[in-house]
Amino acid sequence: MVLEDVFSDENLEEAFESFADKHDSHGLDGVKLSELRAYWETNGKKIKESIFNGTYKVGAVEQRQIVNRKGKKRTISLMNSIDRFIFRALYQKMASEWEKQFSQYSYAYQNNKGVLTAVEQAAKYMEEGKDWSVELDIQNFFDNINHSIIISKLKAGIEDVRVLDLLIAYLTCTLLDDHAFHQMEQGVLQGGPLSPLLANVYMNELDHYMEKQGYSFGRFGDDINIYCSTYEEATVAFSDVTARMEKIEQLPLNHGKTGIFKGINRKYLGYRFEMKDGHVIVKKEQRAYKTVYRDWYTTGIQKMDHNYHLINEGILTKQDFNILFESENGKKYIPVETTDSLYIYSNVIMSGNFFDFMNQVGLNVSFINKYGEKIGSFVPNNSRRNIKTELKQLRMYDSEKERLDMARRLEIASVSNIRANLRYYQRRKNATELEAAVKDMTDIITKLNEARDINHMMMLEAQARQKYYGCFNSILEGKQFYFDKRTRRPPQDPLNAMISFGNTLLYQRIANEINRTSLDIRIGIVHAAGNRPESLNLDLADLFKPILVDRTIFTLVNRKMINVNDFVEVENNGIYLNNRAKKIFISEYENKLYQKVTFDGAERTYDYLIKNEIQKLKKYIENGEKYKPYKYV
Repeated sequence: MVLEDVFSDENLEEAFESFADKHDSHGLDGVKLSELRAYWETNGKKIKESIFNGTYKVGAVEQRQIVNRKGKKRTISLMNSIDRFIFRALYQKMASEWEKQFSQYSYAYQNNKGVLTAVEQAAKYMEEGKDWSVELDIQNFFDNINHSIIISKLKAGIEDVRVLDLLIAYLTCTLLDDHAFHQMEQGVLQGGPLSPLLANVYMNELDHYMEKQGYSFGRFGDDINIYCSTYEEATVAFSDVTARMEKIEQLPLNHGKTGIFKGINRKYLGYRFEMKDGHVIVKKEQRAYKTVYRDWYTTGIQKMDHNYHLINEGILTKQDFNILFESENGKKYIPVETTDSLYIYSNVIMSGNFFDFMNQVGLNVSFINKYGEKIGSFVPNNSRRNIKTELKQLRMYDSEKERLDMARRLEIASVSNIRANLRYYQRRKNATELEAAVKDMTDIITKLNEARDINHMMMLEAQARQKYYGCFNSILEGKQFYFDKRTRRPPQDPLNAMISFGNTLLYQRIANEINRTSLDIRIGIVHAAGNRPESLNLDLADLFKPILVDRTIFTLVNRKMINVNDFVEVENNGIYLNNRAKKIFISEYENKLYQKVTFDGAERTYDYLIKNEIQKLKKYIENGEKYKPYKYV
């Protein structure tokens, strides 16, 4: 096979026809399959020239993940339409030559073969008395194919170096995965037209080895079944083939799906075998439906860990076992099995069964207004609620001495973290104002130790924050952002808008974690329990605000990642972040949340520290274990 054969008019026409019944999709180049023929007529000559002279570059390939209703996930690859076309043409010529070399017991991805052929052969083996099944499943087969090995196999069968170079370009293409680019160094693309053929090329020597050994086997992609008459015979085949696979093919096995079993009543390729009147009966099992998700950022859905932020307007509904978000940008699926919470910042319509589904799967839904303030939330029924824990919380709250002691610890730790943040920037800015503020914080900590009631402590903490906010102008660089005073509901300048928005993110993050424990979020320590629906999260958030929220703001401003044009002015002199600014803020806040620091001699993220803080408080309330609030050093 030579490159001229691949790009013959007859072969290209066959490739065009193969896309006739495909969905009108496209890759990152934006060329839809329906536009492919016209695009090739205009640009085909130049593209062919670049391929023939070795300068053609395969476009970046977008990675997407599909998940079925059972929660099983795999990654597929969305190539540019023109690359799909080129590699379809290459596949057609390669398949016509390589399939002649494949074993008759290799059933996947070939003409006149398939699942039914493989299943019928397996049933025939068992009717012959070979009812012990050696089942070998390769771990992430397509992802673990070794490039050096596959290239050496291709070299043995391809003389035209230009064809080989094109295949290597395909194997080593650039991937776009969750908006990050990286080079492919191992594996072959799933969903690409050449991948199944390359997989069979990779396994061909193993197939012929098993034939030579006289094994009764069938291979369908990464599923290999060897049928034996006795258990002892099966153990020999198992040891022999697995040793070769790991040494020669260098493929790891999925040990959870690998073993020796009785073939009857086993499932194989979606079918199950049963013995009836001396014959093996094959029964088909019900298939699961698939849904696709990813591509959050460009559609107004931003992923942060297992939390999803809906920035754009749209409609939320339940579809199968996932959440469907429909907006002007199209349909996107949010996978409930990997999601903890939804944050909604825009006008979103929800269907009648949506909240029932949220309750079933245990997802929190928070609603945040344009000013970054929480206006409400849906909290699923908490199966962890424990009346004994709530009673202990109430007793602590009613005990003036115990509550005062706990409030003092929290307030001192909170002001200590403000002081630590000021020291951090004082060392970098060498500003006298920051140095003076550090001393003021030390004085306030002394007064907190002497305070006789919680109201006095809260007043001292408010003084500390007022002095602290006054230092923002010494920390911030440039003149675009200036802090005058703290304003809320609504915030009246960009800095206050960011403070409110960041505080809300932190409040809700902590609230979600508290609601997963037996603690009652309504019963605070510093913040009084009353008509307020949430208090405890406010107490704990004060410990982390300087490190997470304020440093996010300082980073965004000082690195010029955000500017005054990213804010919108509305009624009552209110200011809030536009959609672009919200996405940037959430992304940087995530960076801070997963920044690692040394804690108790180990590297931990702030996300871990938040969860740990809640657990420490829970242990104190339930078991009386000593509670020491987190202090940043």
